[in-house]
Amino acid sequence: MNLSIADDLRRIAKGEVLSDNWSRKIYSMDASHYEIKPAVIYQPVDENDLEIICQHCFRRNITITARGAGTGLLGQSLSDQIVIDLTKNMNKIIEVEDDYVTVQPGLVKGVLDRELKKRLKFLPPDPASSNFCTIGGMLANNSSGPHSLGYGSTIDFTQEITVIYADGTRGFAGANIEPDDKIASMLKLLSPYLNVIQKNYPKVTKNSCGYRLDTVLSDQGFFPQKIFIASEGTLGIITSAKFKILDIPVYRNLLVIGFQKLSSAMQAVPTILDFCPVALEMLDNSAIYSGRHVLNNNVGCLLFAEFASDTLLEVETRLSRCRNKLEDKCEVLESASDEKSMTRIWEARKNALNNIMKLTLGSRKPVGLIEDTVVSPNLLHDYSQYLLKLYLDNKLEYVMYGHVGNGNLHTRPLIDLERKSEMELLEDLANKVFDRVINYRGTITGEHGDGLARIKYVEKVYGGTIYTLFKQIKKLFDPNFIMNPGKKLPLA
Repeated sequence: MNLSIADDLRRIAKGEVLSDNWSRKIYSMDASHYEIKPAVIYQPVDENDLEIICQHCFRRNITITARGAGTGLLGQSLSDQIVIDLTKNMNKIIEVEDDYVTVQPGLVKGVLDRELKKRLKFLPPDPASSNFCTIGGMLANNSSGPHSLGYGSTIDFTQEITVIYADGTRGFAGANIEPDDKIASMLKLLSPYLNVIQKNYPKVTKNSCGYRLDTVLSDQGFFPQKIFIASEGTLGIITSAKFKILDIPVYRNLLVIGFQKLSSAMQAVPTILDFCPVALEMLDNSAIYSGRHVLNNNVGCLLFAEFASDTLLEVETRLSRCRNKLEDKCEVLESASDEKSMTRIWEARKNALNNIMKLTLGSRKPVGLIEDTVVSPNLLHDYSQYLLKLYLDNKLEYVMYGHVGNGNLHTRPLIDLERKSEMELLEDLANKVFDRVINYRGTITGEHGDGLARIKYVEKVYGGTIYTLFKQIKKLFDPNFIMNPGKKLPLA
């Protein structure tokens, strides 16, 4: 079958077809612990080429999974049929103006950052993998990063998209774009459920669980492009996206604050938020020592608080008032306002995930399943203590860090994937943790997506009515279930 698919693609399309065992092995993995070998990898030349591929696959019921850099943590870009690699040819900046940029999905975020910086502009979402991840992956997962506290996630900056639907037709979506048939049908489907949607979605500032119907239709209007953000390529393949961009703030200052333990740091989070930082990050001792960021024996937890403005007085006032409020509760370890120092500090924070992913204790490794929950920052202290007790009761080593300004904790127990008893324990932990998060009106994933790991928990987050809407949305855009099947919703 592999050769048949590959030969057909070579006959009808212009891009490169990879079907050798080495290529299939490379594309069988991402940044998760999953491994699924694709039948064929295809690298489309342009949108027209991609249309032809989708039409062909739609007729023959062959599944398609779009892929960027493969930095997804939960197997989002893995498939056993056709993987579409958008990084080779569809990786351009199409247009840059004063307040927006239009790009192709295969563009690396770090490349875009460098180009925008020349114009003193930036696109705020900045995941730890920015130097590697692609814009398409950020759209698929609704990526965020440290500065989502002050500015928002990918979904908040996406103004328009072009997309190739499962049947090979081209779509356009944006608030000021005439809706195509699918978009119009979606509006008709969702309109009667406006109140249900607004009532039943998690009450948090970051969310990449399920489909983001709450951002598509609200009291503020109809924003159809947002249905594709956090959809993990299950509704179509985005071929370009227009983003709002911002001016880089003139003044920035970054505080590194040390606490004796996690609980005291979590108690301080609401206080720090009163002073409106644009980023508030945490490294617990488990992440500090695994990343070799040891500062002194009294530090068990670090908070990174950045303040930014175009007015120096505003930055200095917020920072000094924050320091004064915290002076009896912690130790200010470092304060930086120059670009070089702040870059060094933020790189240390961003490298936490890379260091954690390499961490092993015997045969145990940090496993991602409960690693991306979000609750209200006011609940972080209670929630973090609950997690620590679960780890203690089950005698589990763990790592913990996160975007605490948004209430987004990244935590991973160290699990032996080869032992059935430990995998069963992880499953039990997930059920308990997710139940607690849902009770808090939080979400089970803030920025990493659902992927293969969390798909079976999505209905628990939203309930039957909204989950039924998810199924109807999927059927509307992808009636044959060929777009990245097994992600967001179970196989049809």
